[in-house]
Amino acid sequence: MKKVILLVYFSLVFFYLIAQQWNTTIEHLGIECLITEGCCTENDETIFVGYLDTEAYCVKVDKNGDYIDKLFSIEGRTTKFFTIVSLDNGNYFITGTSKTTNEDYLWVLVIDDDLNIVSECFYEKEEEYADAEFYGYYGKTIVDDDGTIVAFVSVSMPFLYPETYRTRAVFMRFNTDCERLNSVFISPDAYGNIFYDTNFWLTSIMIAPDNDDILVIGPGSGNSQSILRFDSDFNLIHYKVIHEPTLTWAPIEADSDYWSDHNNILLVANMYDPDIHNKSMLVFGRANIDSGDINNNIWINKTDTLNYTTGSHSMCTVNDTTIYLVSLARVGNWLAPANMEIYLVNKNLEILGYKYFYNETYYVPRTAITTKDGAIIAVSTNINKRTRIKKLLREDFNPIPCSVSEVPKELLKVTAFPNPTRGELNIDISDLPQNTENRISITDMHGITRMNRIIQGSGNLLTIDVSAFEAGVYLYSIYNSEKVFVKGKFMKE
Repeated sequence: MKKVILLVYFSLVFFYLIAQQWNTTIEHLGIECLITEGCCTENDETIFVGYLDTEAYCVKVDKNGDYIDKLFSIEGRTTKFFTIVSLDNGNYFITGTSKTTNEDYLWVLVIDDDLNIVSECFYEKEEEYADAEFYGYYGKTIVDDDGTIVAFVSVSMPFLYPETYRTRAVFMRFNTDCERLNSVFISPDAYGNIFYDTNFWLTSIMIAPDNDDILVIGPGSGNSQSILRFDSDFNLIHYKVIHEPTLTWAPIEADSDYWSDHNNILLVANMYDPDIHNKSMLVFGRANIDSGDINNNIWINKTDTLNYTTGSHSMCTVNDTTIYLVSLARVGNWLAPANMEIYLVNKNLEILGYKYFYNETYYVPRTAITTKDGAIIAVSTNINKRTRIKKLLREDFNPIPCSVSEVPKELLKVTAFPNPTRGELNIDISDLPQNTENRISITDMHGITRMNRIIQGSGNLLTIDVSAFEAGVYLYSIYNSEKVFVKGKFMKE
């Protein structure tokens, strides 16, 4: 009887997991549909915003992947949505643009759970940037602790010649009735040192955990990324170029949504190696706000087989043990088809698992959000104007079991066994130093990092369950900050 009950129980659990995964494709007969941002609702549904051709567009997806969509049109105008955040009252704050041939407005609105407009306002350009064009694709919004909304809006400024433009930024603060409370134009005249060339936009915005300061990650052009700290009135307090201190590399793109302590954030970045032509690599590390140093970092790929790109929405955090990193990967070179990779990591800079989608050629990742049940919903688009929205559970990333035990020394006849293996791999770690942070890293023959974990516990035998790995040859190394202690290869049958 117990066996029957257990069988029914596990069957229900399996059905529950399968029922929570879905993959939805939206197609509008070749019309350009771009989703720019999304947020999770109180009911663990999701709302995404963007634009469909020349009209603002909103998609609401339920727990099963079924969706309803709605166009927000204004006669005689081109409309677009760019950012959305959820408010404490159950409504959603959206920024967008509304344009005619001669007019360009910032469109700010609040919608309810049924996608109906509750309130809205239109804002003209101010004198400081009267010649600019609102360019909200690089915008971001966040709800402050007092319930007001901080919006970062990018504008495109004419530069030297009419056909040449440079990106600038406007900080704004709104209340939940769409009333603008404050506005500051970020220009080279007042903030010249943060413009390393002539552009400035933003990939991340966060509120400090210990005060009302606003942290921004944003690039000037010229392959640089900066950490900038503003006070609540948008006065610049501090800025620093982000870099890898041992290699003096600066990231081309970076993103964060995890403030680990007063002086550090977790960050994922696309780093360019000047010694390897047309090669970028993905780094996941702890960035110091004061110095800009990326410390304790993990290189997710360091071979010349893949090129990576990150950007806005590349890090999605659920909690301390569930953080997703989303990357666009090109196999071979910059001209190769784009693919999506998603890594499951935690605050200890451990790679717990990953998923890649190399069979979905030309689906470029656009945005991603996390849900309350620990899943990730990733949005990608392809060259045929299709939008794909998929939900993946934490379990889908096959977090790799890894444990340490003490066994009789006579059982440790080889470094790694059984080899080949169909399931568990055992590695002799008898000579590993104690009281240091030792790690195990596994990569495949393409150089893709499959696992990077801190070795927890004491003992002489490390056991890893690699049953979820595809058949093939893998490389492993055990190391700490000073040296590599054990390395070799194994075959998964």
